[in-house]
Amino acid sequence: MTAIKYLHHTPGRLRIKGRHFNCHGERARQAVLALQAMPGVELVKLNAHAGSLTVHYDPAVHSQADLLAALETTGCLHAAEAHAHLAGSLASKSAAPREGVAGAFGKALVGVLAQRTATRLIGALL
Repeated sequence: MTAIKYLHHTPGRLRIKGRHFNCHGERARQAVLALQAMPGVELVKLNAHAGSLTVHYDPAVHSQADLLAALETTGCLHAAEAHAHLAGSLASKSAAPREGVAGAFGKALVGVLAQRTATRLIGALL
């Protein structure tokens, strides 16, 4: 079973949820200190109860790989597993924008047809 349950990255923000952050308290605290010591890291929030770590950082200074490497150095995370998890989530999201546009277009089309039908029915009743 993978230790990472959730990993989300946007430039400037990385959030990881996994058992490492609630099962290994001392390692998680070391990870927080290591990340806070990095120039360009603005905020590090550890929620040991939820098992998540959120890092706000300057993307001009660090990349996602830099942050994952720092977590790996503390023994809090296996970077290869994190990269695989993120790659899998990106692959599943790559089709989502197309489905999202198609879904939005379909909803708009149904809305227009419903409005036209309602207008014609009201016109017929009057």
